[in-house]
Amino acid sequence: MGRGEGYLRKRGKVWYFEFMYKGKRYYEKIGVVSKTVAKEIANEIRSKIIRGEYIPQKEKSITFKEAAESYLEWYFKNSNARESSKKKHENRVKQLIEYFGNYRLSEISERLVNKYKDYRLSKGVSRETINKELTVLKSIFNRAKESGIFRGDIPKIEKFKEVEKEEVRYLTPEEAKRLIEACPEWFKPVIIFALNTGLRAGEIFSLRWENIDFENRVIYIESTSTKTKKTYKVPMNETVYKLLKKLEKEKKEHGYVFTNRLGLPYKYEDRTYLKVFKNACKRAGIENFRFHDLRHTFASWIAMKSKDIYAVQKLLNHSSLQMTKRYAHLTENYLRQVVNSISNFGSFSSRKD
Repeated sequence: MGRGEGYLRKRGKVWYFEFMYKGKRYYEKIGVVSKTVAKEIANEIRSKIIRGEYIPQKEKSITFKEAAESYLEWYFKNSNARESSKKKHENRVKQLIEYFGNYRLSEISERLVNKYKDYRLSKGVSRETINKELTVLKSIFNRAKESGIFRGDIPKIEKFKEVEKEEVRYLTPEEAKRLIEACPEWFKPVIIFALNTGLRAGEIFSLRWENIDFENRVIYIESTSTKTKKTYKVPMNETVYKLLKKLEKEKKEHGYVFTNRLGLPYKYEDRTYLKVFKNACKRAGIENFRFHDLRHTFASWIAMKSKDIYAVQKLLNHSSLQMTKRYAHLTENYLRQVVNSISNFGSFSSRKD
């Protein structure tokens, strides 16, 4: 072959082709064929490289499932996220494998990604959830490139630009009362505590008596929402104070504040508490309500009662006001009342001379 067309070499009975293009070296095994056939294959490879259509043999065999599993292994070794977040991430990867699993990475195109979006929408999945899955999809491709198992072009992965805001689901006082009454006696303290503190499930079930300060009526919480351990204080209202004083009389040696029907700590990680919660919601006739919505209920009540969005931010331990703005609309009626209270000031009425 002429200079600049690459090098065709034979080792034993196997032909190999080497070609440099735009500073990148391509080295491919052609196989046990005649020299004439080897030249034809080499010419085809060279033409595809120049046109940007050639996919190295190594990459032809890499399936999305293999790349995703490799990514997941790397993610678990390097992520500092809390366990619940890791589980959600893993579930998103599994969802992507279910659809793209048998495709080779090189076969996944923008068109196929868009078909996935349509497929998920047809299943009733929200655009917000699909966007999170697409973020993971791009991460899998990026990791494949970084680790050297994929050298092709990452397909265009376009998220939905307009995502419907998550509707804040909260209980009315009447619904909250029904829910508490529908709970087993040993589970009622958890619901009452959540409604009066707005704490997350992980923060509630990991709470120990050493974190309770009755003298100053505050609870010290080691946040589970951030990668770095950070402690913040939550004030007790009278309901929480009396509830904890009652539970203190039954304090167990393991040191946890909340215990199940056997007197043991709740198993937050395996979500055993959720079955109890869901059954209580069903008995109370409350639909489309998650345990985390108890936190939304607390925040919504505070927003409507105090009309102070900054107080909500502080009580929820949100790092920015942006995270708290979902509750801002709950104060609008109050603000409208304030404006209307001065509606007669400087009013212009018709006057007869």
